[in-house]
Amino acid sequence: MRGDPYQNDMFCAEVKNYAQPSDQGTQFDEFLAKCYVAAQAQHHLSDHFMWITWAPFRANSWSTLNSSGQVETAVLQHSSRVFGTSDTEEARKLLDADLAQSVAARLWLIVLSDKQETLLPLKDWAAIVAAELTRREGSW
Repeated sequence: MRGDPYQNDMFCAEVKNYAQPSDQGTQFDEFLAKCYVAAQAQHHLSDHFMWITWAPFRANSWSTLNSSGQVETAVLQHSSRVFGTSDTEEARKLLDADLAQSVAARLWLIVLSDKQETLLPLKDWAAIVAAELTRREGSW
């Protein structure tokens, strides 16, 4: 990533270019569990976790999808893969609430539309931005 405050940060993204919500909720929970494991292992792409979709899902709980509680629920749902146990109580003991909070803080939920993909800067502006980025390259 470029620019403050994300300069040189790395990210991991899952992209769902679906026309309908489909089974994104199930896939999102699996993504959160994978993010937890990546953060636990301090994977080099784990500065940020992005879920990019064209079809919103779980509209009634959208505001809580990036909460630590949602991360914990997803990790417990996939505890056999994350912790090697399907015993919920044992998995709860192994769950690191601070790590779940950290994953939630790094989570981005991005909803795009087909029309957004057609947005392009004017050629003049693109040239100005490219020149500025090139000029700054030495100072970043």
